[in-house]
Amino acid sequence: MKPTAFLVNGARGEVDEEAALYQALANGGIAGATLEVWYRYPTSAEPTAPATQPFHQLDNVIMTPHVSGWTEGMLDARAKLIADNVARIARGDRPLNAIDSGT
Repeated sequence: MKPTAFLVNGARGEVDEEAALYQALANGGIAGATLEVWYRYPTSAEPTAPATQPFHQLDNVIMTPHVSGWTEGMLDARAKLIADNVARIARGDRPLNAIDSGT
């Protein structure tokens, strides 16, 4: 890719090499990326970082959740999570599923 290129990954599964992509983004090998899918998915209720590389610390990366699934009860579950996070933030608590920027 050219240094002016932007990578948009909305595919299912690993279609690029995580470490190589991080290095290209961190070192200016490419201009930026939008990452909508992840290398690591949660396997428990504990927080799980979406990648082994700190993409969230890069200014040239936009990270979005992959939420294309549709199941019975999904909207209620999402609304509850949002409401719970609003309440947690209002109390001064950390929201669920937050990714620490490392700063």
